[in-house]
Amino acid sequence: MSVSERGTAPLIDPMGASRVAAAEAGLRLAFPDDRDTLLLDRPCAPLDARVSRGLGREQRLAAQAAGPGVLVPSHRGIDSSRLLLSVDGQPPSMMLKVIHLDQRIFFDAEASFDAQRKAAALGCAPDILAFDVTRAAWVSQFLGDWATARVSDLKRPELLDAVIRAKRKIHAGPRFKSSWSVFDRIRMLNTACTPVVADAPGDLPVLLDTVGRIERMIAAAGVDEVPAHADGLASNILIGPSDRIQLVDFDEARNVDPYYEFALLANEVFENEEDYLLALEMFEGQARQASFRRARLYAMADDLAWALWGIFMDATSPRKEVEFYRYACWRLIRCRTALQGVDLDLYARSI
Repeated sequence: MSVSERGTAPLIDPMGASRVAAAEAGLRLAFPDDRDTLLLDRPCAPLDARVSRGLGREQRLAAQAAGPGVLVPSHRGIDSSRLLLSVDGQPPSMMLKVIHLDQRIFFDAEASFDAQRKAAALGCAPDILAFDVTRAAWVSQFLGDWATARVSDLKRPELLDAVIRAKRKIHAGPRFKSSWSVFDRIRMLNTACTPVVADAPGDLPVLLDTVGRIERMIAAAGVDEVPAHADGLASNILIGPSDRIQLVDFDEARNVDPYYEFALLANEVFENEEDYLLALEMFEGQARQASFRRARLYAMADDLAWALWGIFMDATSPRKEVEFYRYACWRLIRCRTALQGVDLDLYARSI
């Protein structure tokens, strides 16, 4: 196995280059026989080895499995195996992630790594210290003393504002390697589902047609693209001292319509229009009705995309313990309910 490249953003601890060397060693030792199966996915002892620092010096590298992923009721850590890496007996300072084989179809390693490194250079994400594109594996800084955000945290206006400012900072930064839209994702997923899903929801053709109409409406109104985290999950936001924010998991990061990014965040946090509009005012400086409607339409499309993902994963993934179908049903219910509550003719005149 060859490590593709080192991270380039400044390191934040005194270990300097040795920390990057430890990250590269973690990648090599995690795949001891040059296969795609992680060492800690096998019935064997935890990773614990001494690696050379050069000039006759060594450092001890140890790893432990991170917490298990969950999909219902919250979507967290389900796409990858995660190991916490420690050096010389210190608390974990790095996280090694490897995308599960059943998720590789959805993961563009080069685009994701490019996006996270650019966000890290802006101070909005942990730096990538080493990565392997072929195995969809990478080692990032691990902020162990930071808290993973919950939806209830994002309901605090001051914290939500900090999250929005971090996302807007990325919007104003250098473009990412790849662009896409949620409608591209829906088409890809629908094509993937067709040969493997025997019992699709009966109203799926109607939902697809309706979301196709939404795509045409948005395209007719015009779309601007910005580099974006493009992930609304609370679990992919870290909260540090004084409500400092770092964004993690750049699997979905692309150049997208900024109102799609806003829609993902608002759809995760808010149940009523009043709170939605307050967040929109933070996002764009005012709460314009056209922006609100565009974001709502994107949220409906995103629900359909994730429902299709859940249906596909339920049909194809060997991880039968994960509740993919239950998650798909929840996203479908929310998509249907939202679509029933809007007048698309009215929205078409003002988005």
